[in-house]
Amino acid sequence: LMTVGQEDPHATVCTDQPNMLQMLNEANSLLDDIQKGLNKYLEVKRLFFPRFFFLSNDELLEILSETKDSTRVQPHLKKCFEGISSLRFDDQQQI
Repeated sequence: LMTVGQEDPHATVCTDQPNMLQMLNEANSLLDDIQKGLNKYLEVKRLFFPRFFFLSNDELLEILSETKDSTRVQPHLKKCFEGISSLRFDDQQQI
């Protein structure tokens, strides 16, 4: 689908592909499966650390993806821990 769109960006050309509806439905089904898997993964993380229930999926993904840089969790601390809005880190990333 995308190759034809890159070659000729006109809508009539892009949408006149054989089996386009079937390909889009399959892609949509795969995206649904990915979303279900991601939600299941995040649910496991929340069950392991219940304070993650206070975060949205996007916020939790940001925290989980930034495990090497501890300072990136700063914006989410006040949602997880009452009374803590920031932490100070030294050069070795120790609190």
